[in-house]
Amino acid sequence: MMNDRLEEQLRSSLDRQAEARPATGPDLGDVFGRARRIQRRRTAIVTGVAAAAVLAVVVPTAIALGSGDHNDHGLAPATSSPSVSATTPVSPPSYVPTTRADDPTAGLGIGGLSIGSHTDWTYLDPQQRLHGGGTMPNTLLKHGGARLIAFTPYHGGWIVAYDDNWIIQADSTGAVVKEGRGGTLVTSSDGLETAFQIGRTVYAGIASGMSDGEQRIHLTANESLLGFLGAGVALTDGTSVRIVSGNGGATAVTDALFPTTVSLAGDLIGGVMGTPARGDQEGGVADGTSGAVLWHSSWRPMAFSPDGKYVAAVPVVDNGDPSAYAILDARTGALIARTPAAIADKVYLGWQVVWDTDSRIVFDGYEAGGERRSALLALTTDGLFDQASEPMTPVTTDQGQIGFVLMTQ
Repeated sequence: MMNDRLEEQLRSSLDRQAEARPATGPDLGDVFGRARRIQRRRTAIVTGVAAAAVLAVVVPTAIALGSGDHNDHGLAPATSSPSVSATTPVSPPSYVPTTRADDPTAGLGIGGLSIGSHTDWTYLDPQQRLHGGGTMPNTLLKHGGARLIAFTPYHGGWIVAYDDNWIIQADSTGAVVKEGRGGTLVTSSDGLETAFQIGRTVYAGIASGMSDGEQRIHLTANESLLGFLGAGVALTDGTSVRIVSGNGGATAVTDALFPTTVSLAGDLIGGVMGTPARGDQEGGVADGTSGAVLWHSSWRPMAFSPDGKYVAAVPVVDNGDPSAYAILDARTGALIARTPAAIADKVYLGWQVVWDTDSRIVFDGYEAGGERRSALLALTTDGLFDQASEPMTPVTTDQGQIGFVLMTQ
């Protein structure tokens, strides 16, 4: 447990950090452009937000792939602020997170964090070794010179996505079933359903099912795959959501958010509202049936928990590396837990985030100095913040540095 003096110092630090945040947010188009790439690195401390790429928001895991042009996926910033209905703004309560209660000198990792139990979540480490997810054929680790940035099991094989905007469905041996220019790879919040986009077609099916049960959905010119909601597969043109049911019927849900993530279990839509020009950008969550905004605040939703009760979020003003991760109540926006401000000069956080249980998020982090190693970090709804993997030195190739890659579900 923290002593009162340390708690007071952390609380003061958090207050100063909040007061120092700029009033205007980043360009949303730039944010989504960055979110289509997988790996983020700071090349030097003095360059601030100079970084190479970022993994998409794992919706419970949606990975936005494709070209760097956000207009291809209907995610351009709004020119006017959308109307908001039934909004209930939330002022997050004062909160001071905790770190591990055991001796932090027992095993130091990046940034002086102790090494906790390794995550059960499936991931690819910088040496391209697969942890916790069976065997992936080596032929799927790269597509030409492009590296793998997202993957998930599907129909006994794999769906894999690469940073050249290519998606492959392969069987267990690595033989290609179908492939093409991609858009998005998502899984449902319960992990049972998977959908992926190739060109203007979405393929959706039970992850462990047979291909003859696969649903095919044809997209309109401005649509892209978003995820799964209670009524079916969710598509977006950037300002509204269209839900296609299993029988092909479609329902339009118009909401006040630029949608970025959805929850099947909670029937919720997370996204961003407002514009950088007006300085009124906020994150928020809307009902997946009515489209009514349930709350909006300074946190941008990134990924809903499998049970739909919580949502992982980052400060909406962040356009470089995230300055913090938080866990919010999905329906009220109340702050449940967040990373401690004390790590700010020790660890840089990355944009990959997944829920490995209903109560814990896993994300990537990098040393601010020294060997500049990377590791998976974890934050629980109880406020426990720790490492979730061994720290590793990134592998440098002619395509840049290779770090951790987290499975979509």
